[in-house]
Amino acid sequence: MDDERQVEERLRAVLAPHERLYPNVRWIAASRPGGPPRNGECDLVVVAGDRGMLLVIETKSGPIRRDGFGRWHIVGHNLPESPFRQAETGAHALAGKIRANPGWRDAALREIQAVAFPGVDRASFTGDLAPDEPKALIIDRADLTSEAATRAALTRVLDFWSGDGSRDRAFWGDQMATIDRVLSPEVRLRPLLSGDIEAGEHEMFTPTKHQLKLIDTLRGEWRASIEGGAGSGKTLIAMEKVRRLAEEGYNVLFVCFNQPLARAFAASPDLAPLIASGRVTVSTFHELCRSLGEEAGTLPPQPQQPGADWFGVQLPAALDKAIATMGGRWQAVVVDEGQDFEAGWLASLDLLTSEPGQDVFYIFHDPGQSLFRPDVTASMGLREYALLDNCRNARPIHDLAYRFYGGSLQVDPMREDGREPEIVVAEPGEPTVAAVRDLLHRLVVDEGVDRERIVVLTGTSLERSVIWKQRRFKGDLVLWNGSVDDAGHKLGLAADAVPRQPPRTILCETIHSFKGLEQDVVVLVELRPDDERLRGLLYIGLTRARHHVALVVPPEMADVVRHRSG
Repeated sequence: MDDERQVEERLRAVLAPHERLYPNVRWIAASRPGGPPRNGECDLVVVAGDRGMLLVIETKSGPIRRDGFGRWHIVGHNLPESPFRQAETGAHALAGKIRANPGWRDAALREIQAVAFPGVDRASFTGDLAPDEPKALIIDRADLTSEAATRAALTRVLDFWSGDGSRDRAFWGDQMATIDRVLSPEVRLRPLLSGDIEAGEHEMFTPTKHQLKLIDTLRGEWRASIEGGAGSGKTLIAMEKVRRLAEEGYNVLFVCFNQPLARAFAASPDLAPLIASGRVTVSTFHELCRSLGEEAGTLPPQPQQPGADWFGVQLPAALDKAIATMGGRWQAVVVDEGQDFEAGWLASLDLLTSEPGQDVFYIFHDPGQSLFRPDVTASMGLREYALLDNCRNARPIHDLAYRFYGGSLQVDPMREDGREPEIVVAEPGEPTVAAVRDLLHRLVVDEGVDRERIVVLTGTSLERSVIWKQRRFKGDLVLWNGSVDDAGHKLGLAADAVPRQPPRTILCETIHSFKGLEQDVVVLVELRPDDERLRGLLYIGLTRARHHVALVVPPEMADVVRHRSG
């Protein structure tokens, strides 16, 4: 048995429960602040948890000599450095690594050193070897003859450095765990989600051949209905058609159902100058009813708490009455989220053109996203076109989301990359809040995802959402929505009046309000198994995610999500 192995085995046999031994710990560290790094190795490291000490032991075999100039010699050759200095340097390097670890909580850590010379006897020399090389720090041959002798030698070294014990500070369990991670790490290198996002981005913004062909086809088709599944690029094509029509001299009205989509559409750099010039108007349907009704004097007083009658009857009626004076303002109308419009609403929009029934009129729709009413776009009698490619979702997201698709198209994903959707099981209420907190922390801290690239979508209203009521989580994780107040009540702001999302915040929105939009990472919460809209909410919510989706669901929903058949 070689000497170094003998010392290791003897020490390991006599360790107390609060002590740990690490053999042959290699390190790379700077020799001075800002200096170049150097390689080193510690033969043995003993962590004495009850004293808060990190002991490094340098082992040398055979007869040893130190000359009057402080040079060390062993078995006929010179040592480049004193074994005491080697141990001291190694202890300092490893202590620095431990203190720099994020898991170390500013606890006291004493770095100490000793040497082991198993081939010699300390008694062969009287007194200390040098003022900075005390004989008490030498573990010799006699110290290794029995377990009792080895235990006494280790205690002697620790007692030397403890003195009266005034500087001893015991480590807690998590501090010992941190030391263990640094000195004996188990490493698993994996791709971070942030890197997956960047790798997948370049594939997403190139129009497919089918999309380009459809855009060109629509040049000769003034009135058309375009159906496509989620992620098929309906909104991108709608945006391109609006831009091209405006640049060709048309006054264009773009109308959708949800305010967040109208806001995102209006923020497009390609459309901003056209909107500013008045060539393009972007609005939700109900905001259009309000603004034109107000301009024409047909808008009745708004009730203090607007309800279904206000949005379903009074606002559309105000628009119909305004058509006589407001009609003819536009030569082209483009409707997105067409599945959410009533037949009468679509007819009213057509009547706003200069030549109803003749002017340009496009509807983009997805029957699978009909949460509020059946898709009645066919009532307009427009020629139908289909989009069959899912350009947004990675394959694993597509495969799960389209299990809940209610349309008739055969949609295929264009992206084969991506992670499997993540399912987190938590009971409603506080357990769900805790699960969302932990999930967001992992996404931001462990996976390196920017907060602005995450959206939390709830299956309920923000007024009822416990996630929105919490809103602030430890670790500077803050949810934001500029369209509602702290209680989740809508502020009634027009799309262009909603403030910009502040930096370092995470958008929180309802699933149905996020239709037509997308985000790199989506977290779905507060889905109820008894909700009659569940299938549609899952389809819409899942397909909002470009790269990764996580669902926080109650136990009874886990199997529904995992094993739903097509």
